[in-house]
Amino acid sequence: MKPEKDNTFCYYPFTQLALKEWQSSHGILSASPCCNAIRPETPDPLNIKSTLSKEKMLPNDIFHSNQMDEIREYMLAGKRHDACTTCWKIENDGGKSYRLFSRPPTAELGFDDFDENNPKLQSIDFGFGENCNLRCRMCMPGLSNKLSHDYKFFVDNNIDTENISGWDWKTDQHAPVPTKFYLNTKDNSHNQVEFFDTGEQWQDILKNIHNLRAIKATGGETTLTSGFKEFLDTAIKTKACEKIFLEFHTNATKFTNTLIDKLFHFPACRMNFSIDSVGKNYEYIRYPMKFETLESSINNLFSKLTLQKYSSTKKTIKLQIVLVSVFSIYNAHYLYDLYNWWKKNIRSQVKKSSLYIDKLWPDDKFTSVKFLGKKQKLEILDILYKIQNESIVDVDNIIKHVEAELDKKIIDNDRKNMLKEITAFDKSRNQNYRDFLHPSIIEYLETPIEA
Repeated sequence: MKPEKDNTFCYYPFTQLALKEWQSSHGILSASPCCNAIRPETPDPLNIKSTLSKEKMLPNDIFHSNQMDEIREYMLAGKRHDACTTCWKIENDGGKSYRLFSRPPTAELGFDDFDENNPKLQSIDFGFGENCNLRCRMCMPGLSNKLSHDYKFFVDNNIDTENISGWDWKTDQHAPVPTKFYLNTKDNSHNQVEFFDTGEQWQDILKNIHNLRAIKATGGETTLTSGFKEFLDTAIKTKACEKIFLEFHTNATKFTNTLIDKLFHFPACRMNFSIDSVGKNYEYIRYPMKFETLESSINNLFSKLTLQKYSSTKKTIKLQIVLVSVFSIYNAHYLYDLYNWWKKNIRSQVKKSSLYIDKLWPDDKFTSVKFLGKKQKLEILDILYKIQNESIVDVDNIIKHVEAELDKKIIDNDRKNMLKEITAFDKSRNQNYRDFLHPSIIEYLETPIEA
């Protein structure tokens, strides 16, 4: 059986767990068949959080739980399970859902040992914690510990962040239980990593590493997280790496010789590069990284790939690179520049490479393109049409997203809120948006909208 529009089948519940939410000294806080199942409207698709809060279930026990068994039974019977609501909504709207792209974990390794009648935990989608080296403007403190410096700056300097998603420290302060981010500004622990645990559940994964055929990993910056490093080292030491497909998200700024050498122990790897723009516009979004440092890191990766290709050791790796750009008012006018940079610097080096423009999440953030004026949206659509016409990158979903918001009524409060979010971060980083943003965005920010 394969995932098709006329069935309800998906490979993920038969092969994978997404363990994206951990807590230091407590362990796994949530679990799902895939990361896409967890959304604000479906925070606990397996209805298992209360159980996990009371007992530290081992990953294989979660995989064979009654909840997972029920999802598999539904799929084989052609029924839609509520845990997979995310995909059903996409399909109801006529789109291609995540399940339709699911594959057996061994597919990238060149063979298929999948049996729907014998589900096995072969793949884990990890969240390895919030350790990061960047303070990206569209990110959140829970995903990068470095962003806690901004949060602390807002608190210490009484900066207005009311209603800014993830940053409203005054609301956090007066919550029945103040959030950890607010509390950390008081005890100066805003550099710590709290969202990963190396206890018995993690040790059980390492103990059974030979049963895995694929892992997916996110951070923070994945390559800097202790869990990712330990997984690589354990897989290499035990030689389990020889049968594991490796996939991870990275900001691509930390390709050291040591890391690159470890990657060569795996037969196949997909890297998702998080890069939103080029030049100084990139530097504004992904503070405090310099664009030339990013390019140097990527060039080091490709130079080692070239050297390895002709070396006597004959180590090879099937490499795929997906460049992922988060679509926002910050970078929308520079997407064609990013597209050309990708073609020249990545697509020319790696046979299997693609560019994906992802929607901003949550989409009601003040820096969403939908809160721009019609003039700016039309300019952005022209850029997206230009990319679309070259038929290399699929930008249909983003185009539809902008077209759907084209006639949205914009009020001056939308502009003010956008400016508030932008300038709050300008203050914490000693920057000025006029030095980095497109002139049309600057014009919009500085022109009051008449009622």
